[in-house]
Amino acid sequence: MTKFSLITLFGRKIGNKAFTLVELLVVIAIIGVLIGLLLPAVQTAREAARRMQCANKLKQLTLAVHIYADTHEALPTGLGDSIGTLNAGVSNGRWSGLIALLPGIEQTALYDRIMSENVYMSSWSAHTLTTAEGGKNSPRAAQPDVFICPSNGVSSKPETATGYTCYRLNAGDNPGSYSADTQTRGPFGYRAWRPFSAVKDGLSNTLSFSEKAVDEFNGTSSDIKRQAATYAIAADGGFSGGYLQDRTICVGSAIGGQYQYGVGGMTNGFGYYYGWNWFGGHWYHIGFTTTLPPNSPSCYNRAGNYNAMFSATSFHPGGVNVSLLDGSGKFVSETIDSGTAVKFPTPSTPDGESPFGVWGAMGSRDGGESKTLP
Repeated sequence: MTKFSLITLFGRKIGNKAFTLVELLVVIAIIGVLIGLLLPAVQTAREAARRMQCANKLKQLTLAVHIYADTHEALPTGLGDSIGTLNAGVSNGRWSGLIALLPGIEQTALYDRIMSENVYMSSWSAHTLTTAEGGKNSPRAAQPDVFICPSNGVSSKPETATGYTCYRLNAGDNPGSYSADTQTRGPFGYRAWRPFSAVKDGLSNTLSFSEKAVDEFNGTSSDIKRQAATYAIAADGGFSGGYLQDRTICVGSAIGGQYQYGVGGMTNGFGYYYGWNWFGGHWYHIGFTTTLPPNSPSCYNRAGNYNAMFSATSFHPGGVNVSLLDGSGKFVSETIDSGTAVKFPTPSTPDGESPFGVWGAMGSRDGGESKTLP
């Protein structure tokens, strides 16, 4: 081997100098450490960008609420038809309030099609659309981008699946019922269209939307962020009196972020997949409650009145994005004050200040609280 060789047995010559194998390994190790330090920073930056996208979409949805209210002089209902009357012959009163917001999020063509075709939700709970329902051509299969958070739990949507939503309407601080509006303390009612004047706590003190993590299509995750524990009767560890009262039962259904028990284990109720039907108006599809703090378990009582305690959840570290009715937005920590009370004194007719701390107060529209988000 001559002095003119570029390759030596232990290194590479550059001019009159050579890198030994040891030096080369040290350089590689240093590069590896630098990459190891850089990757978390890149991932953090990407998540910050995704979180910002989510916040912007929540603001778009709240602005759409104002556009609707300017036209109809009322907020959209959470469950019911999109205009201020029920049309039981068409939708059976089960249309989501999100339908009413479509013109305000640049989806006027989809809204007009829903209205002109009088889309009847004959199998409103199913998240796979039949040929008779139009399959992939059904309006229910539409997937407006504004309903999707890039940090959600869904990797893909089948063509014949109903559209899903990562954003939910505020149903209030008391578990929602499907039999009466008296339990719903949020601004969006159960077949009730409320004017802004009904939000007596103030628009800047009342939540409009929050996030809810969605499971994969046909997913069976036991992750509390994605699913809900279902209870049938009190004898099975469920809720008593036909109402979803004791919130500690819901918290106790999850250990280490995973559901451990319930009727048949952690189930999907009547086969519903929570969030996989932005078209459907029941709270497990499009609502959230502030009974439990962000990223807490969710529970659903199928024994009576079909109450739903659906916590706001997300895959953003440490909390969730929310929007308030005044159009502003916040990132709320999962450690926010949610009080120490177990339940409302009278869950069937809740009244007065929220017993669930600052978070509960932000869910009520007229609790008389003077609390604001930190």
